[in-house]
Order: sequence, then C-alpha cells, then structure tokens
Amino acid sequence: MEGDEELVKSSEERPTAIEPATVDVRLTGGETFATAAGPTEVVPTPGHSPGHVSAYFPGAELLVSADALTVADGELAGVSPEMTPDLDTALESVAVLADRDVAETVCFHGGHVEAGTERLEEIAGGE
Repeated sequence: MEGDEELVKSSEERPTAIEPATVDVRLTGGETFATAAGPTEVVPTPGHSPGHVSAYFPGAELLVSADALTVADGELAGVSPEMTPDLDTALESVAVLADRDVAETVCFHGGHVEAGTERLEEIAGGE
C-alpha cells in the first residue's frame, strides 16, 4: 500500500495523511514505456517532494514537468520556492531536465508553454 506516511507539506489547512491505495507500478525514474505519443521517459525530479518524477516525450520534444516547474504570466518560471522544501535539489532536477531536447513544457501549475531546453538551462543556472 502507498499513502500511509504523513504528507511532506502537511499543515493545519491540509490533511496529514491520505487514504492508502494499491500501486500497480511505481515510477521512480529511468523507466521508459510506450504511449500513443511515442516512447516516454520517466525522469526523477526530486525537490518539490521526495520521489517526484517528470515525463519526457523525446519524439515530441515535450516535457511534462508536473510540479517540478511552474508557469507564471505565460512564461516558464521555474520552481516555486514557497512550495519546494528542498530548493537546491529542485534546481539540480531542473539541470537534469535541461539535458534533454525540449521545445514545449507542461506544468501542473500554469499549463503549457512553448519553452524548453534554453529556458531550463537559465532556470538551473539561477536565471
């Protein structure tokens, strides 16, 4: 079962645990699997949370960064310091993402932007 540990970012406003669930496949990074969009690489991107992963679609030069990055005012804005317990590790994760040929990025907070490798390098280098 997964979900039986206290959440990393618990607070009075947020519950401290979630209902445990059975996990069929644990993605930790390094896995590649087939999708309708072509092969997808799971990239470990800790920092926002332990065990955080992003998905890279090399055939489409598309990165689904999940919570590893944000979009603000239509621009790829990088990590959110107030929502990232380990900022140094998060920036290291951005550097790992910058090693890929990315043209477009989808973030869970902010959506889709036409920004990729060059902007990732800027963010990883401290903007």
